Amino acid sequence: MSQTFNLRGLTIIVFSMYIFWGSFGVDITLHPAAERIPLHRVFMLLTALIILSNAHQVFVACLKNKMVITLLLYVLLTALWAGNPSVVYKNFLFLSSLLFISIMTALAFADKKVFLIRWLFWLFLLMTLASIITAFYFPQIGINTTTFGVPRWIGITAHPNGLGVQALALIWLSSNLYFLSESKPEKKLIFFALIAAFFTIIQADSMTSLITSVIITSYVCYYYLFRQLSLPIKFLLFTIFLLSFLFIVASYISSSELTTTTLKSTGRDATFTGRTVLWEKALTSAADQIIFGYGFDNLEQMTKKHHLEMSHLHNGYIQVLVQGGMIATLLLVVIFIKTFFSHFRIRSTHKYDFIFLHTGLILVLLHNITESSMLLGLSVLNIFTIFIIASTSLIANNKDKVSLTSQ
Repeated sequence: MSQTFNLRGLTIIVFSMYIFWGSFGVDITLHPAAERIPLHRVFMLLTALIILSNAHQVFVACLKNKMVITLLLYVLLTALWAGNPSVVYKNFLFLSSLLFISIMTALAFADKKVFLIRWLFWLFLLMTLASIITAFYFPQIGINTTTFGVPRWIGITAHPNGLGVQALALIWLSSNLYFLSESKPEKKLIFFALIAAFFTIIQADSMTSLITSVIITSYVCYYYLFRQLSLPIKFLLFTIFLLSFLFIVASYISSSELTTTTLKSTGRDATFTGRTVLWEKALTSAADQIIFGYGFDNLEQMTKKHHLEMSHLHNGYIQVLVQGGMIATLLLVVIFIKTFFSHFRIRSTHKYDFIFLHTGLILVLLHNITESSMLLGLSVLNIFTIFIIASTSLIANNKDKVSLTSQ
């Protein structure tokens, strides 16, 4: 299928441009009140060009993602009752464009996923190194010293959590590429990338990304190294991992800060009380619009109602419930369940695709417990979420059974 795909090189470049622009934030840091340069319009035009060049394949792939398209159409429909319809329209355009570029990237690299993973690895490695250099040599840009009480790295992003996600994605890609690579120099580079990524997350003080990174790295290693081991050995290794994890957490923060720091989000409400109040108010408001939600805008209605910033609820599941009600929540749950079980359907025939996509899905699900990225337009994890869903649907329905094992 991918051998006849047109504009394959342009596809991966455009996909990378979406990711970069979703992570980059120096312009926002320097001019927080200014409008961003509308580079997304260029991305969307190039996406449309690739669609026209591969119309039949894209149409067939869309038929395999009808549930996702239904969810996106519902996002658009919420503009009818949202407080700020223009934000809903913009979010819908981003989500639609991301769906198409994700589908086309999955199509273009169906038989070249190692190349795709390596390409994305280099993209995130360079962005992470750029963030480290920025923090060291341009601290006025790369370190936030005013918002959070303590200095926290933001690198080339606009927020410590954005930097945490940037490094988290690098850890996920590095963990997979390490086992797929046959080059010793590349393995050494990957090991260096992992160290750099964990160092960056610690400097950003992003506990959500740190905990998720440790779990995902262990999960990838489990599938590549430990899955075939006997149950007693698995139990022993799990015990060692758990004790090591607790030691790392205890070393990273003092015992008096453990509960608060673990549960807090790296957003505006830094205390346990602030977060629970945010969630409580969000769920109370969701009960008032439980079927249809408040619309996929920036939730200005709730911010004005509660006199508390509600545009980012620091929990992806609550955010979808509040914005889209039970309709959007059920659609998303069905999509995730379908994707999850599809992973295990392809496990025997597409082992490495399964590990890459499945660990990516688990990453997204874990991270959204204390952060929000689902259906939030141009954000790195939202891009990967859509890519994972689209790529899984194509593999599960692909009769050619092309997998990473054949590369």
